[in-house]
Amino acid sequence: MTFDPVVMALAPLVVVAAYTVFGISGFGSALVSIPLLAHLMPLKTVVPMVLLLDFSAAFLTGLRLRADVARSEMLPVVPGIVIGVVAGVLLLSHAPGELLLVPLGLFVTGYASYNLMRSSRPIRFARGWGYGVGLAGGLIGALFGVAGPLYATYFSGRLEDPARLRATLSAVFSLSTALRIVMFLAAGLLLRKELWLGAAALLPFMVAGTRLGQHLHRRISASTLVKVLNALLVLSGLSLAARGLHALV
Repeated sequence: MTFDPVVMALAPLVVVAAYTVFGISGFGSALVSIPLLAHLMPLKTVVPMVLLLDFSAAFLTGLRLRADVARSEMLPVVPGIVIGVVAGVLLLSHAPGELLLVPLGLFVTGYASYNLMRSSRPIRFARGWGYGVGLAGGLIGALFGVAGPLYATYFSGRLEDPARLRATLSAVFSLSTALRIVMFLAAGLLLRKELWLGAAALLPFMVAGTRLGQHLHRRISASTLVKVLNALLVLSGLSLAARGLHALV
């Protein structure tokens, strides 16, 4: 992790904001942290470092909510996650970091725009969709670290009980991040000392953000949070895509 003063000042603020979102909703931390941190550090540094923070947050939350996990709903998703993570790590290991900024920016912009325009009525998914969601989520998670929205969209269309949905998402995130850590270690993407130092330095801010989000969980309007967050993500995604295109020209 670079010790540029701007990075040292802004990165903790980004992490607190990202994990406040995670504490409130049970997902979305990487969707906030990775696009914003990618403006401060190389993507190949940001993704593995945020992965370490995500695993810690998901694991701690999952322990607290493990009794409500809908294990049978996870079964069709898991095989796809395994295949997608393996493929994604191989691509991340060999693709130029600047090239990856363009699809990451477009994905974030597209998802945030969809959320701003879509109906609030949840979409119901057949169980068979889980295989494709797992594959896409594993691939996107390994490449960009932002697979949470895919899992959240699918499971919200399968589980009506908010407690079971939140617990199941935490379990899926724990499994996905653990597998990605193993694959990142095997590919040499987590063998740089600065990644571990950066994650360790940001860990207290992750804990603070998560606890703040849990405190605000029943006190803040979810619809207001979603609108503000997605408007910011549209701008962040467009700026990332523009930066990636500029670097490639």
